Amino acid sequence: MFKTKLIIGAVTLAASAAAITLLLQNNIFSRSFSSVECPAEGDRFCTFTELSDVYEESEDWEIKKRQSPNSRVLVSAIHGGGIEQVTSQLADAVAGKEYSFYTFKGKLSSGNFNNLHISSVNFDEPQALSMANEASVHISIHGAVGETKRTLLGGLNENLRGLISEHLESRGFRVKEAPEHLDGDHPKNIVNQTKSGEGVQLELTRAQRKAFFENGTISYSSRNDATNQTEAFTHYITAIRAALKEYKEKNL
Repeated sequence: MFKTKLIIGAVTLAASAAAITLLLQNNIFSRSFSSVECPAEGDRFCTFTELSDVYEESEDWEIKKRQSPNSRVLVSAIHGGGIEQVTSQLADAVAGKEYSFYTFKGKLSSGNFNNLHISSVNFDEPQALSMANEASVHISIHGAVGETKRTLLGGLNENLRGLISEHLESRGFRVKEAPEHLDGDHPKNIVNQTKSGEGVQLELTRAQRKAFFENGTISYSSRNDATNQTEAFTHYITAIRAALKEYKEKNL
């Protein structure tokens, strides 16, 4: 009888432990794949359809893209133009003629961020999603606040992220792991909507973006004039492209 009770007790404990483990796993799962806030805090719209119902293409916003024969690599700036200044120029330069390029550009005279910003986990513009889905490698370039020149790195592609960090630091740029709200690790983030299910998100502080142009001016006319670009801009682009080249040689 005593032995039977011990066996029953052991089974009960094992079942309890399994239940606790399952509960913990479910909690972890729910944190990792938690429902996405829509619209995100600070955003006006939840979806691209909502935005396009209010604002007119060409007049208020535009999409620029190039589909490279090597569509395995995509460089994007979904908050380009006046939304997060300089990100369109950076993505365009990194992509060059070799990689696919996409940017959604805000063209309002003011209030681009407040009115046209859709968070990366909610950004569902069809052309952007299609290009991301076709790519195996995706670098998404964003702008962040900050008066210290720095790049915050996130996204699920740890290997490419590490290479980008190494190449930027070797050229004198300051790099830091992105904080949780900018880390780009959610599976629904467009940077991770690739064939590989991963990408790299770069968040450049305002100070870093200003350093790419003479006198630190990133107004519309300044950032769209290539003659205003500093050597820092060229060195930055060279670093990202070198990291991409090394990654391709090792992984693609």
